[in-house]
Amino acid sequence: MRIPAVILFLLLLSLPLAASGFFVDYYMVRIDVDDARDMVIRENLSLEYTEPSHGFYRDIQHRFGNLDAAVDVLWTSSPVSLSDDGSFISIRFGDPDKLLSGGPYAYVIEYSYSLGADPYDDYDELYYNIVTPETWDSAIGRAAFEVNLPHPVDADRIWVTAGQYGSEMKIPFMLSDDGTVISGRYADLPHGFGITLRVEMDEGYFSSAPRASGTASVSFIATVAISLVMFLSLLLLWFAKGRDEQIIAPARFSPPDGLDPMECAYISEGTLAPRAITSMLLYWADRGFLTIDEKDDGFLITRTGDLPDDCGEPERLLFAAFFSSSSSFSSSEMGSAGFRARIQAAERSMAEHFSGDRILSSPESIRLKKRAHLLILLSVVLFSALATLQFPGFPTVFVIMPMMMAYLLLAGIAKRAERKMRLDGLNLRQMLPVLPFLAFMWFFTVTALSSFGLDGRMAGIECGVFLILLALSVFLAASLERPSGYAIRMLGQIIGYRDFICTVEKDRIERLSAEDPAFFYHVLSYAVAFGLEDRWVKAFSGLFVQPVPWYRCSTVPDIFIISSFARRCTHAAFSATRPQHRSGMHTERGSSGFSGGGFSGGGGRSW
Repeated sequence: MRIPAVILFLLLLSLPLAASGFFVDYYMVRIDVDDARDMVIRENLSLEYTEPSHGFYRDIQHRFGNLDAAVDVLWTSSPVSLSDDGSFISIRFGDPDKLLSGGPYAYVIEYSYSLGADPYDDYDELYYNIVTPETWDSAIGRAAFEVNLPHPVDADRIWVTAGQYGSEMKIPFMLSDDGTVISGRYADLPHGFGITLRVEMDEGYFSSAPRASGTASVSFIATVAISLVMFLSLLLLWFAKGRDEQIIAPARFSPPDGLDPMECAYISEGTLAPRAITSMLLYWADRGFLTIDEKDDGFLITRTGDLPDDCGEPERLLFAAFFSSSSSFSSSEMGSAGFRARIQAAERSMAEHFSGDRILSSPESIRLKKRAHLLILLSVVLFSALATLQFPGFPTVFVIMPMMMAYLLLAGIAKRAERKMRLDGLNLRQMLPVLPFLAFMWFFTVTALSSFGLDGRMAGIECGVFLILLALSVFLAASLERPSGYAIRMLGQIIGYRDFICTVEKDRIERLSAEDPAFFYHVLSYAVAFGLEDRWVKAFSGLFVQPVPWYRCSTVPDIFIISSFARRCTHAAFSATRPQHRSGMHTERGSSGFSGGGFSGGGGRSW
């Protein structure tokens, strides 16, 4: 019962807590709107004080992000004092020398509220909170409103929503026969709930409203300029110092000098894939250091010898990872946390192994790559700030977060793709995984910007331009890391050997196998490390290959069974199902809006 109790407790905490002090028995709002989007608002309130109070504050919000409405208090039913904290004008009713209790007490406020420039080019709208969610310290017994518009509107373009902030729950309203008066009456509005009105009109409905300043245009020009500067700077840098030295890769029929399969995979890919690790089992078996037995539940690998003294430290650590506790292990043991930790130690040793004279990347190019990524990060921050120039603060977070995610994921994709292009040349298919990701980030960012009032078309263009140039810039930055002289020599041998495995002719295989009957197995571990085992087996199709004593199974172990060992072993040991998380959002500019989404009528509190 503890878990349900905790969940219930958290849910109760998440609900707005009604503050004591007063209760709003009646709240009536009349709004007269003119052609300039200016409003005259008259409020009639009836309050009952549940504990002795001097009176109450009526807080009227006038700032929303970087938009500031002009508010002027025209008349009140009793003397008041005014204060402004930059976001709210507070109208204080009551006398500091007197306490009120019981009621009801009636109050009337009349003020002008100018929404300012029309931010949209393709339509006009009135978006206003009749009752702002989570701002009143009381529930409201009866709420009513009447909005008088200068021209008729369509009923199907009017939305009245109620609930806590973000609610899209629609509630009924009334529209006069001439289409100019919208009204509604509602009882028992809970504490924390609000009522929001949104009316969409054709462009030009507010014929006298001032047009938006050039801020949006300046923001658009600035963000596109940042995108171009970022991309062109990195393009020039790549032309100057980023082009790799040509790798000469003559065909070769033997493995690269002094490199085992794991080292070949690490040099060519910059990381150790699970297939490269399990390829070493075939490599050691071929050299007589272990045997492999197929079992019903996987494989049993048994140590039959020791590695030679001249083997590298990564190979020694990996061998020890497999045989640290006994002379044999099963494939199921490879999924344990201890085994993974030992494998990671071997991977770290691999990075240390390729240092000094064997360093794989030019130190100068690494420094250049870091500077390029700093430029990209600076561009992401500047773009996010300028894209939300009209709405600083909260909306900026919803731009910088997806842009940073885009940068980080693109950096990982670009690093892998750049190494593949170094080995296989340019292949546009390597860019395909980027496209759906960029499309999602574009949709998310444009939705966030347009939800806070930025023109959707403009936001779509500037975000699209930036994301495309961001992807190209990240790929350019990745290609600035150039291979060292040692890496170029080794890559030439690795590519030459890979090409041999991929394109070897049948007659050459027959000659090489005649000279060495175990030739297939000598090459197999390298083919597995390169992910080419299927091609290598296909090259031997129709040829007899002598079975080997180090692989035992219930049938005769042919080349198909042995070649698939690494794939089956890797899948059994390293593959782990991961929970799939799905998330999403749907909103669009021009929709019905949500409770609390418009300009705010503010709230009230006792004192």
